[in-house]
Amino acid sequence: MSQPVRDNLVFDAVVVDFAGRRVMRAGVEQPLEPKAFAVLALLTGAPGRVFTREEILDAVWGHRHVTQGVLNRVMSLLRQALGEDAQHPRRLHTVHGVGYRFDPADTIAAPGADADVRGEDGLGGETSTTPAPAQAPSVSVLVRTRWPWLAAAAIALLAVVAIQWWPRQPATRAAAVAPMPPTSPLRPSLAVLPFADLSQARDQQYLADGLAEDILHQLAQSPALRVIGRTSSFSFKDDREDLRSIGRALDAAYLLEGSVRRDADRLRVTAQLIRAADGSQLWSRTYARELRDVFAVQADIAADVAQALSVTLDVARFSRERGGTTNVEAYERFLRWRGIGMRGQFDAEHDRERLRLAREMVAIDPHCVLCWDALARSLAATAQDLDDAHARTLRAEAREARERIARIAPDSWVAQRDRANALWREGRRAEALTLAGRLAAAGPPTHERVWDYTFMTYAMGHLDQTTALVEQVRANDPMLLYLSRDLQYDYTASRRYADAEAEYQRGRTLEGSQQSQDFLAFCRQLAGQRPGGQDQLRELHERLRQTTGFDTPFFRDLGAALDDRDAMLERVRRALADDAYGGGVRAAYVWTGIADALGDADLAVAAMRRNLESAEGFGQGAMPQRYYVALWNAPYSGARAHPDFKRLLVETGVADYWRQTGRWGDGCEPVGSEDFRCR
Repeated sequence: MSQPVRDNLVFDAVVVDFAGRRVMRAGVEQPLEPKAFAVLALLTGAPGRVFTREEILDAVWGHRHVTQGVLNRVMSLLRQALGEDAQHPRRLHTVHGVGYRFDPADTIAAPGADADVRGEDGLGGETSTTPAPAQAPSVSVLVRTRWPWLAAAAIALLAVVAIQWWPRQPATRAAAVAPMPPTSPLRPSLAVLPFADLSQARDQQYLADGLAEDILHQLAQSPALRVIGRTSSFSFKDDREDLRSIGRALDAAYLLEGSVRRDADRLRVTAQLIRAADGSQLWSRTYARELRDVFAVQADIAADVAQALSVTLDVARFSRERGGTTNVEAYERFLRWRGIGMRGQFDAEHDRERLRLAREMVAIDPHCVLCWDALARSLAATAQDLDDAHARTLRAEAREARERIARIAPDSWVAQRDRANALWREGRRAEALTLAGRLAAAGPPTHERVWDYTFMTYAMGHLDQTTALVEQVRANDPMLLYLSRDLQYDYTASRRYADAEAEYQRGRTLEGSQQSQDFLAFCRQLAGQRPGGQDQLRELHERLRQTTGFDTPFFRDLGAALDDRDAMLERVRRALADDAYGGGVRAAYVWTGIADALGDADLAVAAMRRNLESAEGFGQGAMPQRYYVALWNAPYSGARAHPDFKRLLVETGVADYWRQTGRWGDGCEPVGSEDFRCR
């Protein structure tokens, strides 16, 4: 017998729709993972009660073999969706050392009444952490009576809730006295695992990986599917872990696995679809084709999987928009080129190999957009390894490759991304942000589509918006390390230090360099925003000192003064004055971070200026967006209220963008018609 569905819960500007398994804030549907909604259902099922972490893990995940970082991340997603501030919560509270509590809303509309949910700016007094229009209208919704608190029914409901998903598109804002929108269709979650190479020489792994990745990309185009990102899925490569455990780790209801066997020009691909909950096989098929039919095999597998999951998939539309090739020789080279990057092999020798492969690709198929994009990227990477004269030649060739893309495929997402970046370099930031935002919204939230846009929004001080975007991407690819790294920067810039620490702990389990994350934790500890004492501080210092960029006399000497603030600041001043001691301008971000964490705004802004003045385009408002991040990476000392910080915002063109658009950075506002302030 089915459990009764709760009536909607309304508080502030939030509507929790249990029938639709979604959360609306200010009329906009919030991106939320099924596990996160399940936790919300549990907490709201017994308002005022403190649930321990173990109780939550047992009820929602069905076991305790989940790291605390996973629950921390889910709580962060909930705060984001509800518009909660972790430092000053109103509804969702952390009971330190115990667990979490949801405080009941003060009032809920009586049966049949119209609940006019209002607050400052239509958001109940909270600052929105998702992209919002310039003026958020108030929202009126029809709400039924306060529902009975049946904790047992709530927990039983979780089993159904946990495997559901809903579209990320914002819901239409409700008119007055309008019913809630219809329930979103179910959105099954799928992970495409790396295919095994069963060829006799075991030399076709690049082809097996390429097949799996392109099938993943094709399936991700369906709005009816939530497809786990490549990095997270491929983290289980060569892993003999039970498929049910993999499904739980990826929060995927279904798994697609397969194998590839190549014999000369013959190709044999086997694929099977697995139900993750019990490891049972739903569908399996073997495709025996000529190698030249590799693209048809990809399309057939994607279409068959989609049919098995009862979703629609337009493979032809996907192929056009991706800008790929239908030439097998060019495709093989593209897979080899991509494989080198995915293995993180970015040394000079591999840069030259990628450049060779990219040149061969475009010679074989001059209409392949992704091949020209690969060539432009390889030229730029190789230029970094050469002297100025040779580097200029390669950069000029890279620009020609970008121009070629604009001519042969002006409507492709690659061309639109390049156009947005060109507008930015021309100082036309409002146009660049509009185009990049449109591109990010046009497809699934992948780092390829979204990343340039997030750098633009961060550069302009829209920190909460950036954080929300990165969290959406991370939800689809939770094991991609640099997503975790950048999200820690985002949380820190937004002064969400507890969330930054939680993400740091989660990210420690991921493969790759932890240098930037350790430095953020080091500064957080110096600023008193992280648990622990001198032992933890010294441990972080020692780890950092052994990495490139921190092996400077300045950072070495800092270790002898970690318990003496004045002595540390004196070392920062010396680093700023003496490049040989401090490591030069490339280490200026280190000086900025330490001075800021120690509370010296004058010194932090001086180091920040040194960093920015060395960047190409400074003073003309034409710096690449990545350099602007230095403006927002000093949250502790009050540097944003410093007079020279204000001058930096003017010199870099940020203030002009704010005045032009009326979209001021977080914590910044106009003062009269000629002045502004930040905090």
